[in-house]
Amino acid sequence: TCAFRALAANRLPQLKSTSRPCPRTRDLFLITFTQRATMVSLPQMHKTLLAEWSKEQRNTSTIDQVLKQIGEALFDPAAVASLDTNALTTIYKDYYEISALVSVLKNDMVAFDDAIPPVLSFYEQCPSAAENKYLMVGLNLMFLLASNRLSDFHMMLESVPQNIQSGNPYISTPVRLEQSLMEGAYNKVVLTEKTIPSQFYSVFIRIMMDAVRSDIAASIEKSFKLLSARDAANMLLFETEAQVNEFAKQRKWKSDRDCFIFETDPTHHEKPTLDTARIAKQTIFYAKQLEMIV
Repeated sequence: TCAFRALAANRLPQLKSTSRPCPRTRDLFLITFTQRATMVSLPQMHKTLLAEWSKEQRNTSTIDQVLKQIGEALFDPAAVASLDTNALTTIYKDYYEISALVSVLKNDMVAFDDAIPPVLSFYEQCPSAAENKYLMVGLNLMFLLASNRLSDFHMMLESVPQNIQSGNPYISTPVRLEQSLMEGAYNKVVLTEKTIPSQFYSVFIRIMMDAVRSDIAASIEKSFKLLSARDAANMLLFETEAQVNEFAKQRKWKSDRDCFIFETDPTHHEKPTLDTARIAKQTIFYAKQLEMIV
């Protein structure tokens, strides 16, 4: 069982009691009671949250508003007093999990970094309510990997049993991605996006790919004087030339017909940081593998 009511009670402010409240205090009590009678109950807020979250087209602003209301209510002793332990545990679980997941939908990594520790702490307090534990742990691993916080990534991974690391797709996905990034097999990162275990993983893969493409582009700029748009698309792991053209505009590459032109400084002989020829060969190999999967 989960002793979460005691945990919640410890977070609530302690109120001083008086034996005979003055008239002004008594009036405030009456006003508060009247306001509370017209307020939406915590179970109703929870029901609204689940309804909004279950929509195919989620409105993140509405979800944020409901989460804020629930968060405030959870600190109100009167709002939680009538709830049994199971009901309160469920509300806390959904509140914490959806707070983290909605931050991913908004691509707000700062909010996710703030929201994920309470989720994992909740699972420690209430293991019976941790059916989504490895999804959330996996998302945290994806976040740490995308943020290049590798020491934190490995520290978190050490807390996961070895059989879960290899057998649970929520965990094995970031494990494989970390290996691919360390090997420089960036094409495998693209391939992974086609087989992710949850839609929430795609945000972190895009962050990784943006960083990878930036590194590849820097090496291209040092290695080539002229490169066709088609070859650039392959090397940068884009599916179409239109995508690479948009990327080239952001990098302010000069173009002539279907080629990109790079002006290198003859006095600057810094070697490229990436093996662009190897990346091109890997692209062709994994593209064929992707076609077989599709």
